Amino acid sequence: MDERTRPVSETQVTVAMGYGQFCLDGGLGDPDVELALLERAQADQPSAGNGAMLLVLCPHQNNFQMAVTVQVWPSRPSADRDQWQQVSEGRLEVDGRGVLVVSSPTTDPVEVAVPAGRYTVEVSGRGFVNYGWPGSTTPGDVWRIRLWPYDGVTKSSAQMWDMPGFGVPENTPAPVPANEEQSTGGGSSATGTLAATATTKPTAIDFDAHPELRGVLALRDFDDCAPDLAAAIVAMDPQTQRRLAQWAAVRAFEFAGLADQPWVTPALTALRSDEVLPAPFDDPQSASSRLAAENLPPEGRGGPYRPSTAPGSEKSPTAKMFDHGPIHRPYYAMPALFSAADPRPIVAAFQTLSHASATYAEHVDTLLAATRTEFDIPA
Repeated sequence: MDERTRPVSETQVTVAMGYGQFCLDGGLGDPDVELALLERAQADQPSAGNGAMLLVLCPHQNNFQMAVTVQVWPSRPSADRDQWQQVSEGRLEVDGRGVLVVSSPTTDPVEVAVPAGRYTVEVSGRGFVNYGWPGSTTPGDVWRIRLWPYDGVTKSSAQMWDMPGFGVPENTPAPVPANEEQSTGGGSSATGTLAATATTKPTAIDFDAHPELRGVLALRDFDDCAPDLAAAIVAMDPQTQRRLAQWAAVRAFEFAGLADQPWVTPALTALRSDEVLPAPFDDPQSASSRLAAENLPPEGRGGPYRPSTAPGSEKSPTAKMFDHGPIHRPYYAMPALFSAADPRPIVAAFQTLSHASATYAEHVDTLLAATRTEFDIPA
């Protein structure tokens, strides 16, 4: 067989995918730009990259046993899009460590050995059952990542899954335009690549006074949709920030229908007392596995999903940020507990409130109104 018709290497891994997205990083990526890539991917589905990272949207909200095959090819392989439901391409540089990292929010990243170099990368998925909550934590979709040396060929157009009875989800306009061609031009440094995709929106946050907030995506969430709330949290003393984080985690667990579960209540008690979280919450993956075994109702206390705006009217800024459509609330709530235990009070406050807001989804304005009342923040 001609060596050009088969991959140089092939590795099979299992990725715990959550929040309907995963990211490829060749060692030059920066978490600070993930939000910008997410916004770009939502504006031009299903993926967006800057040469250092590639973020891919998944039709399923989650698959904690997502099978992924990573292939390295000597040149562009033959197209086989008719065998896949979603396909998209991007560019990615792998640094001298020779490691491709596949990661998803709140779950452990997976590393795959890949030779250093600049690649075109194609990401293909199939086996989808629904856009949004797929009905289980292991819906069975599988993915393939093919990489070959970048040859300057214009990337092929994306292919989206046309779900029977639903179609293809609409793109969400991006608040910050980005130019991938400019950011990934030949010879560009990693620093220049990342800077080209960073959000340039003015902010009232003094990052010199709070350098720990530079990499906190949740801060950007609130700085975009509720800047007064973001400023109020920054101005709080550390004890109040910690109390807000604990309060938001409990509210998220209550709304998700988790707080009354016997295996959960000891963890909430430990959180309120600033104690070490007990098993299974001593490890995020163990907690997710226990949640999967419980098979709890996806709607929690929020009831069946109802869009956060009436037909023809406009969503609130916070609903635009946090209403992701039908979700499994218990899974969205779970990361709030771990974020609330972050040793940095200001980071814990922003991250936990962000997870709680995503859990409330279409009801997020109710949560944020309660936050303002609880912590005496003027509307």
